[in-house]
Amino acid sequence: MKIKTVLFFLLIPVILSAQFGGVQGVVQEEGKALSGVNVFIPELAIGAATDDEGFYQMRDIPVGNYFLRFSAVGFETKNININIEANRILELNISLEFKAIEVEQVEVLDKGVQDQKDTRVSLIQVKPEEAKILPGAVTDVFRTLQALPGVLAPNDFSSQLIIRGSSPDQNLIIMDDVEIFNPYRLYGVISMFNPEAVSDINLVTGGFSSKYGDRLSAVLDVTNRQGDRSRQLSGNVNASIVSANVVLEGRNPFDIPGSWLLNSRRTYYDLIVEPFVKNAGLVEENTSFPNFYDIQAKLTFGPFDGHKFFLNGILSTDGVEIISGKQRTTADSIGAFNVTDNDLAAFAWHYAPSKNLLNKVILSWYKNEGDADFDSRFLDPSLNREDFEEVSTDTLAPYLFGFGFDSKFIFQKYSLEDKFLFFWGTGNEFEAGVGMDFIRTDMKFQFTFDPALQNFINSNPNTRSAFEDIISTKKYNRYRAYINNKFLIGDRIALEPGIRFDHFNIINKGYFSPRVSLSYGLDNLTTLRAQWGIYYQSPGYEKLRDRNILFDFSPKNMVNVEAEFATHYVLGIERWVNSEWKVKLEGYFKDFDDLILPRMETGTGYFTEAVPGVDPKKPEGWTRPVPIQADSLTQFPVNQSQGEAYGIEFLLEKRNISGDNKINGWLSYAYSVAERVEYGRTVPFRFDQRHTLNLVFNYKINDWLDFGARFQYGSGFPYTEPVGVKPRILEIDTNGDFIPDSPEIATRKVSFDSDIRNVIYDVDYGGEENRYRSRRPIYHRLDLRLTAAADYWDLDWDFYLDIINIYNRQNIINYDYYVTDENTLGREGTTMFPILPTIGFNVRF
Repeated sequence: MKIKTVLFFLLIPVILSAQFGGVQGVVQEEGKALSGVNVFIPELAIGAATDDEGFYQMRDIPVGNYFLRFSAVGFETKNININIEANRILELNISLEFKAIEVEQVEVLDKGVQDQKDTRVSLIQVKPEEAKILPGAVTDVFRTLQALPGVLAPNDFSSQLIIRGSSPDQNLIIMDDVEIFNPYRLYGVISMFNPEAVSDINLVTGGFSSKYGDRLSAVLDVTNRQGDRSRQLSGNVNASIVSANVVLEGRNPFDIPGSWLLNSRRTYYDLIVEPFVKNAGLVEENTSFPNFYDIQAKLTFGPFDGHKFFLNGILSTDGVEIISGKQRTTADSIGAFNVTDNDLAAFAWHYAPSKNLLNKVILSWYKNEGDADFDSRFLDPSLNREDFEEVSTDTLAPYLFGFGFDSKFIFQKYSLEDKFLFFWGTGNEFEAGVGMDFIRTDMKFQFTFDPALQNFINSNPNTRSAFEDIISTKKYNRYRAYINNKFLIGDRIALEPGIRFDHFNIINKGYFSPRVSLSYGLDNLTTLRAQWGIYYQSPGYEKLRDRNILFDFSPKNMVNVEAEFATHYVLGIERWVNSEWKVKLEGYFKDFDDLILPRMETGTGYFTEAVPGVDPKKPEGWTRPVPIQADSLTQFPVNQSQGEAYGIEFLLEKRNISGDNKINGWLSYAYSVAERVEYGRTVPFRFDQRHTLNLVFNYKINDWLDFGARFQYGSGFPYTEPVGVKPRILEIDTNGDFIPDSPEIATRKVSFDSDIRNVIYDVDYGGEENRYRSRRPIYHRLDLRLTAAADYWDLDWDFYLDIINIYNRQNIINYDYYVTDENTLGREGTTMFPILPTIGFNVRF
């Protein structure tokens, strides 16, 4: 028995070694050795590169049949079927044929597989097909990204990206090498990117290279695809119960090399929902519901002896006009008008004089403008809304607050940029670029408040911005230059140092940002990556859409302002368990400094306390308000905040690399902590979510029916819970009228209802020490999707049923607090999406 055991263990190395083989050879072009050729096995996600003599070698390949792919810039890609036999090294020499760079767009099945020598950390590559079919994502790119590790949504109604403890304004959004200020449509519900029209979606959630700048957190780089050159005209139509999009494409007419692509989207809430609401008398006849249309085009010309030219254009409009109807049953009334435009025009010239060199010149113009007029009367926040339902609106005047604003803005940007890429040696890349932006912003914000509402806002520690009128026109420029150089150290290490310089004209300061990243192939299936870098972000009105804080960037206020600053540290490891399963673990730390806040100034507040033995419901039950020191926010920007965000992310993914597997999807979990130091106090970041879980499962039931499921779980965001109730204190003059802006002649008194002389109470949110000390309930949701394929009239059809929140979970977005008749706190929760089914179809022609 012992002899058999010993023999068994002695034979283990022989048995194991018998399961592997290898392949090696030389790659040439017309008898000349080619260096830097990528040799890759998609099924195993392993590869190598040829050396200076054109030689490549791959060992420890499991026995079996595979496709071996040979690819290099400027050459036709070759796919060779190989058979790996046990304990044998296959000799395979091939020759590649030269081609002009970027002649065609090639559909690469495994483009989501990151090469071992790619030093980029925190990289998420999303296939457009995933955005089309992900349950609950409403065929939207941003909502698809929200299902991946490190990415959160503020709520169900928003497509904004909260990435690793950073706010949305700290994300750089790029489309075809052009920065986009406002990437949203339908006022943030969906994004501008149509998955039917994009080819590459690359999100770097941290540690991005020096080619990107003026943001602290992350980069989303999206490339629109070129049109189909194989046909004169083709396209597809996708329609659901709320929106439709059409894509048309084809090769250029008149035998001009290149292609064209046109896509358009439109919602029709205004065509379907609006008539029902008007018939019910809930809104006036001159109301128009939220809607948007979007037209995007991409024209490609070439190649012409290594030259290729691109024209991109976007025309987009969001619009809404709502006036509350007389038949409404709620106390609130609004009149809202808003039109927002996003327009873009860009020209790009790509030139590749040789297989090792590519230069891009991009000239672009971008404009985001809006015109809004909002007027509202809404119920006193201290009152219970349910008590005022079905009450005649004519009797509510004493209990309503007024708020309104009139705003107009125009953000325009002209940009010129040159990007240079040179492949040198074996697997080495040198990249450099320069660019400049000429920005003009026109702003007008004018507010109207009831005095009681102004006092209520001032007493709430959640208030993040002062509401003062702003009328401003600014012109400022941004200049940048960067250098990256990736080079190989041996066969398994790639190092990429880089440095960037930015000059921000708005503060008249320049900054250097060194960065370095590294990848190390522990073996053919395991890669270690690390990154360190410094990042700066300039202030500017163009970031207003995502920041939601109104600053006054007048020159006198910018003298001592610095750019916001962050340092990133990232370390991750990735392993392909086999040809389908990948596991990835990544940790990060972000250190923020010089974050900009509204300046807080010391002012005067007022304090009162109950008189013992007197009814607190009566004005005489409270002492006369006395002045105390209090702080108030301004619109002046100051660098008075720091912070940090750190966490660890886990991803287990099953990929359908070969295209014939029935199951694919992923499981991700993230633990993260995000905090800020604001006005001397450490508070959680407002979107600090400690635990996040996503499970995505896709199953091909048969050749015509697919099933998909997505489950989301997240711990609660922080919020400020009230500490009790307090009497309302108002400024009055000698006649008893409100004079909120004249403290030198005002006195203060406890406010009371003049009919019954009872004290009016407000919700008491405490002071700054109480801010964000509580947590909302956990969030979870299950979405399902069924997709059926069919062939009618010689066209390819897909019909789908998508159900959001299948078990109708009431996830809380916010709490409304009010004062009960017993002078205690009452609470009503506001929820997000209920169960929401959607049907639609897609047809290709």
